[in-house]
Amino acid sequence: MRSDVRDELRRWFGADARALDVLTDTELAQLHEVMAAAKASQAKALAAASEEAMRQMPAVLRQGIGRILGR
Repeated sequence: MRSDVRDELRRWFGADARALDVLTDTELAQLHEVMAAAKASQAKALAAASEEAMRQMPAVLRQGIGRILGR
């Protein structure tokens, strides 16, 4: 198991990282794969929701709010 995968899972789990100690390297790799896919899916959904929210705002506000959000 690559230590970077284990380290990333520990960061994601935070205070509950000790629960990872009982998993095998294969299980850790599978967990990392599933969690990375879930995070990517959530990021995509959040981006879509943000874009939709921006479209709902009056045009005069979009540019200023876009700058505040770093777009």
